[in-house]
Amino acid sequence: MDTKPISRLARQAFPGRNELATAGDRLEGAVLVIAVLVALLAAPVAAATGSELYATQRSQVASEQQTRHRIEAVLIEDAPPSTWTAERGGVVESPLVPARWRAADGAERHGAVPANYDAQVGTTVRIWVDQNGDVAKPPLTGGGAASTAVAVAVLLWTAVAAAMSLLYLAVRFTHKRIRLRRWAGEWERIAPDWTSR
Repeated sequence: MDTKPISRLARQAFPGRNELATAGDRLEGAVLVIAVLVALLAAPVAAATGSELYATQRSQVASEQQTRHRIEAVLIEDAPPSTWTAERGGVVESPLVPARWRAADGAERHGAVPANYDAQVGTTVRIWVDQNGDVAKPPLTGGGAASTAVAVAVLLWTAVAAAMSLLYLAVRFTHKRIRLRRWAGEWERIAPDWTSR
């Protein structure tokens, strides 16, 4: 394993022993250490946030699985014609088409439901309804809750790590600009002595 990048990173983070290190080098090293520590500490915080979200959504999963169910609805209008072609690619969304269905209490309901393009009047489509018989989104599943929790945890940690990286890069860029400006000033001061020889 090549240890050169690791040793270079360690020298950058802890330049104290280097006699040529400036206050800017030490500040840059301190910001690097802080950025790494914050990113490392953000991992368990992000995991706890994802775990808390999953626990919250588990009760939502149980509730929606009990109160939502699938029924059949009948289209009362034609669906719009398909204008999508395979060559264009992309995600196809189902159009909303007026339909009718019967709620659990036997009452007839009307509303817009997702259907396939080109579907004709009288076509039967399966829809999700809530306990009142109104059109609803599909119930959240345990797998969906877990995926959401993991995604939130990863995004949270990524956001913190990215912010720390940007902070370090900003400090390093600013330090480099200041150092170059000082070198330019020093060169202007000693250049006449060098060029006159």
